[in-house]
Amino acid sequence: MLGTRRFGVTAAVVLGSAAAASLAASVDVVTGEAAVALDDLAQLATGLFATGACWWSARRTAGPDRVWRVLMGLGMFGWSVGQSLWTWYQLVEKRAVPSPSPADAGYLSIVPFAFAALLVIGGHRRSGTPDAVLDHRSRYSRLVLLLDGVIVTGSLFALTWTTSLGGLVESGNPSTPAFLVAIAYPLTDLVLLVIVVVLAADRKVVLKPQLHLLGLGLVGLAASDSAFAYLVSVQAPEVPPLANAGFVVGPALIALAALAPPMPHAAPRHIARAWQWAYLLMPYLPLLVCSAIVLRRTLIGDLAPADAVEIGCGFTVFVAVMLRQLTTIVENTRLAAMLRESERDLVHEAQHDALTGLANRALFERRLDEAMAAHHDGVPFGLLFVDLDDFKAVNDESGHAHGDAVLERVAQRLRQCVRDTDVVARLGGDEFGVLVEGVDEPEKVAFRILDALGEVISASVGVVICADPDPEDTAECVLKRADKAMYEAKRDGGRGLVIHP
Repeated sequence: MLGTRRFGVTAAVVLGSAAAASLAASVDVVTGEAAVALDDLAQLATGLFATGACWWSARRTAGPDRVWRVLMGLGMFGWSVGQSLWTWYQLVEKRAVPSPSPADAGYLSIVPFAFAALLVIGGHRRSGTPDAVLDHRSRYSRLVLLLDGVIVTGSLFALTWTTSLGGLVESGNPSTPAFLVAIAYPLTDLVLLVIVVVLAADRKVVLKPQLHLLGLGLVGLAASDSAFAYLVSVQAPEVPPLANAGFVVGPALIALAALAPPMPHAAPRHIARAWQWAYLLMPYLPLLVCSAIVLRRTLIGDLAPADAVEIGCGFTVFVAVMLRQLTTIVENTRLAAMLRESERDLVHEAQHDALTGLANRALFERRLDEAMAAHHDGVPFGLLFVDLDDFKAVNDESGHAHGDAVLERVAQRLRQCVRDTDVVARLGGDEFGVLVEGVDEPEKVAFRILDALGEVISASVGVVICADPDPEDTAECVLKRADKAMYEAKRDGGRGLVIHP
């Protein structure tokens, strides 16, 4: 790896040299056999440079950062072997490269190593950061990811077949090995590019600069693969050097990926969002292009009808799209249910005590306001203020853990003494409130509470009975009277109750 400044200079030199070599062979700066030689040797040079950069930088790294470089070095070495064989055919033997040939084996050897390298990069993830797109690791999200890959690969393969590969196969009437080699290039290119886009959309992937440069390098190789297949399908007399620019720039970008310094901080949010949008739109853009081509073939009658490969790809993509939409509907329904449940949990947590599960003061005061409003319409209610006796001594002598256990047992006993419609709240510390509506003698509830709590800890209870409506009564006044009654019970020695008029 290089420092940031040295990397910038190296990137400018490498990309400038690669672009200059491609342009020189394309704009007649050099012509004839010299242009072919320059083009072939530039491809070989950048391939070997990428191999050396991967292995050299691997020696200075460790862990996943080293493994992916070793793998890409092996892949670029195989690709360079294929390019050296291609160069030998053209420059030394001066004959057309057969298909298939040993050069194809070299070129295609990059695929398994690049695939493994991308998996290593994708597995090196940052923990503890949320990801809006890929963090739902359910079977639904994995199925959507698989279907997205089928849609993209099928659509782009149909596009490649329609524009170039189909014509190449038809014009050449290739043997089975030649046919498999012809199909292998676009298919493997598409699979690798889909993986790059998916990983780039995941904000937890640590090696983002390396992934982006590696992805751009694979894009360059794929672009020139497609251009070469198209020119061969239309029986072009020669392949212009400009069509091979991706074979020069692509390896150069892979070399820069290996030399890129580690990212000092998180990627800018707008870049992350751009990649996430690319991921979200990934299944639909190639599908749209593929659909447009199929529609054009349908509307223009002089074009040949769709063949079996196009029909098979179209049907597969259609089924994948339908399954994706159904899966997305099911997943969205599940997520909506989870969101509603989460909202209910948040509301419950905001209105209830975390230790005892009882209502908190805010909920208790709101229910008391509602009881006051009903009381003005003639509905009686009783308010009980319960305070545990000598609870501080429990904490001091037995510890706070034991004190918390006592509070939980008190809460359980209080709930057992009232109806489900009544409100039991922890108002703070060792103070509890009980609101019973529609009961003429709430003091009976108070006696039950004293009996139930006596087995756990003694308590003092203040009771306010609101039987006859009083227009001047407010919730605050009633609560203060209950608090005053409780303190009177405390002054009387505790373990009892006082009823406030």
